[in-house]
Amino acid sequence: MTRGRARPGQGGFSLLEVLVAFAVLTITLGVLLNIFSLAIRTTQSVLEQQKAMLLAESKLAELDAGRRLRPGRVQGWFDDHYRWETRVEEFDSRELMDNDTMLMPYRLSVIVGWGRNQQYEITTLRLVRQEAR
Repeated sequence: MTRGRARPGQGGFSLLEVLVAFAVLTITLGVLLNIFSLAIRTTQSVLEQQKAMLLAESKLAELDAGRRLRPGRVQGWFDDHYRWETRVEEFDSRELMDNDTMLMPYRLSVIVGWGRNQQYEITTLRLVRQEAR
């Protein structure tokens, strides 16, 4: 009768080697999952910022295309996720321009917000003829 000796070339892994391999695999997979999770969150944040920028530019173009600019604020929602606010203010240009000019500068601002405290703001100046006010 022969004892249970392994023949040459038929050696296997011990239980300790298998456990160490599983531990290394678990740690590696955990690190990879954290990296992928961070990449997904970063991508989502960038997509939200990009959409807010496009919405703000769209609202500014809509505001600028209007026939008359009137000082004031208007607020609203694009959808359930993005809110907007437009501000039109007369710009104090006494130091920059003489009083005889027929042009009146206005500051146009659009703020698009989302989440709790994230927002994107775009501001520009427009010159408007005084008789067209």
